[in-house]
Amino acid sequence: MPLLGLVDGVRTVSSLLTVDEWDALKADVRRKRRRLKLPCGSAGHAKTSQLGTQYFAHNAGGDGCSAGEGAEHLLAKSIIIQAAREAGWEAEPEYRGEGWIADVLVTKSGARVVFEVQWSPQAPEEFLARQQRYADEGIRCAWFARKPTGLVLPDRNIPIFGLDVREGRAHTTVGSTAMPLADAVLRLLTGRIQFREYLANGEPSETELAFHLTDCYRCRKKFVVWNVLGGRVTGACGLALPSHVPDREMWSHSRPESDPAVVETAQVVAKANGWTPARIGLRFTQTSDSRYMAFICPHCNATSGDFFLKQQFRHDEPDTIARGRGPRTAVDHPHWCVAPDDQCCRIPPQEVIDSLRQPEGLSAEPQFTVSVTPVTRFNRRAVIATMLGNRWPN
Repeated sequence: MPLLGLVDGVRTVSSLLTVDEWDALKADVRRKRRRLKLPCGSAGHAKTSQLGTQYFAHNAGGDGCSAGEGAEHLLAKSIIIQAAREAGWEAEPEYRGEGWIADVLVTKSGARVVFEVQWSPQAPEEFLARQQRYADEGIRCAWFARKPTGLVLPDRNIPIFGLDVREGRAHTTVGSTAMPLADAVLRLLTGRIQFREYLANGEPSETELAFHLTDCYRCRKKFVVWNVLGGRVTGACGLALPSHVPDREMWSHSRPESDPAVVETAQVVAKANGWTPARIGLRFTQTSDSRYMAFICPHCNATSGDFFLKQQFRHDEPDTIARGRGPRTAVDHPHWCVAPDDQCCRIPPQEVIDSLRQPEGLSAEPQFTVSVTPVTRFNRRAVIATMLGNRWPN
């Protein structure tokens, strides 16, 4: 059931003909005013599938090239052809190479891309073998498959997306985004679907902090300390995922509470509530026999011990929970990225990628201000600080 035929020796794609042109061709072939042959050389005729797709079929006794393709397969191929041409690419169905036939081959300025429609089940080994065959010839390939593949996805080297054909319409799923098949083809050919290793939009993440009023063991004066509960990163594609913050470790040399953006958030919240914020920095203590990132009393400069604070953070209800703009960060999340505004997830700078390997998973040297909206148990005063920051380059 091919879409490609030879009409009086001229290569003709059935789905590109208008309804009137198609009706005229069917009549002419039936009355033998025009000759129709299929790519295999057999005589054929023009038909229309139950889903309205125009295609060529063998006459009785033909060898059945493209045999086994159902109406859904034909419709998907015709949609891909139309979408590729709309994107400015040449498109040819059932393209024959050395030992292979591609569902649709699209070309532009020397670039070659194959789109395969896999309506029937196919073993993972077959996906990989066919993908490698195209790669060996310098051809990129994307798949629209109805059945689960058994492959570990997503994979940059083998783009496979879901496919659903119902009521004469074809849809695909790219990551978590469902869209018409034509849109996916357009986006793939124009670089608006791209593989990304990280979820990121170039903006500071959202960070949630818990604030605890505490007493200095030495001067007995009150000040406020804070604990990073977690972060959340939103990608340019709209997907939001938590930025991992491990359990607080005793006597750690670095921790997210000391990040400049988090400290600034703490200062804004403390000021709004009439509290004095702690200072935080590296301190040596005899108890730990090491230098670690510790809270420091702002009144008398005494170190606020980690053991006591860990118990307070774990067992005492916080005086305030606040959400602010945290350090510039990313989440390690390989995915096919589709951005609503056609801007895919940003590629983070190397220093941010390196920071993901740090225990707190936060960038070491962010340079921006923050905005904060605290939610307090005893009062609900809103605090907003203007947020200014650098965006990451594409």
